[in-house]
Amino acid sequence: MSVPAVPKAGVIFKSYEPLASMQAYARQTEASGLMGGFWIAEAYHWFRQYGLEARGCFTTLAAVSVATGKIPIGLGITSPYMRHPTIQASEAAAIDELSGGRFIMGIGVGKVGIEYLEYDIEKLRPVGVHHESMEIMRKVFSGEAYEYKGKYYESSMPAYDRAGAGLRTDIPIYVGATGPFMQRLCGSESDGMLLAGLTSPPFVKYARDNMDAGAAKAGRTLPADFPVGGVILCSCSRDGDKARDATRPYTGTYVVNKIRNIKNDIILAGSGLPDSAWEPFRQAIADGTQDNVTRYVTDEMMRKFTVISGTPEDCLEITQELVDAGLTLPLLEVVGANEADNLETIRLMGEEVVPNLRPASA
Repeated sequence: MSVPAVPKAGVIFKSYEPLASMQAYARQTEASGLMGGFWIAEAYHWFRQYGLEARGCFTTLAAVSVATGKIPIGLGITSPYMRHPTIQASEAAAIDELSGGRFIMGIGVGKVGIEYLEYDIEKLRPVGVHHESMEIMRKVFSGEAYEYKGKYYESSMPAYDRAGAGLRTDIPIYVGATGPFMQRLCGSESDGMLLAGLTSPPFVKYARDNMDAGAAKAGRTLPADFPVGGVILCSCSRDGDKARDATRPYTGTYVVNKIRNIKNDIILAGSGLPDSAWEPFRQAIADGTQDNVTRYVTDEMMRKFTVISGTPEDCLEITQELVDAGLTLPLLEVVGANEADNLETIRLMGEEVVPNLRPASA
């Protein structure tokens, strides 16, 4: 396994936050020196059940692009099942131009978001869909003329001199990967791997092993600083209990999502908790009360999942465990009671936690 380099940390929000708040968070991320960048995860309309309203992810990315000037701007993730690759590419190219070449494109299944669409995921297999999506997007970014006919997508486009117009021809594409086949695809084809919420150290190691296997099969040597990102719930405060209480309900939502939608036992088993720990969540899903599971989330459960919550000292210890496991790009999913709490988390993580992280040991 390659040895990760010095980690960078970024901040990620789902696109249900008000745009003005998003811009404030992005500015604070840059001011606090979090050079992993500011990221957006595409939110979906079902978040209304939590009293939240989804905004378009590309519009949100545009808003945060103009609010910043140095840090990367990332999309982690949108689904190739939602838009044709040529549409994804044109949106990505626009954000990259607006941000001055700082954009990172991220794609992944996004099963929670596509579950109400009429897609047969057994026929439209994720590895093939993502492989073809990356191929087409890279052809669009290159500016070269092409004709493409794959198993899932067809596309053709005349040439355009993007480089001559001052536009990038190699926008990086990261892939969200939960299962082993997608993780191998990351190793063989992507520019970075993104792991989902509840990313524990054992799951990081499992995913890296799969990624390295995919790279080896493709005859590819990944650099030490190859981006391996993970979405990690985060709340940091001088009041550790306040921070832990902020991440508790979101942890419960993630557990429900893993049981109901992702169905990857490795994620839950990676926590080291017994299978019986998930029975209250399974029962809540069966009873239709899955939106009321916060009381089942213990401090031990969050610690086992390396949810980054507590005082700056707590957060440093937890984040270091993830880095030592091979996570080179912790993406801090900041969750607080209000905008002020979120800004405090970003500031404390940027000024007191991330600068004190050590490179991963061999």
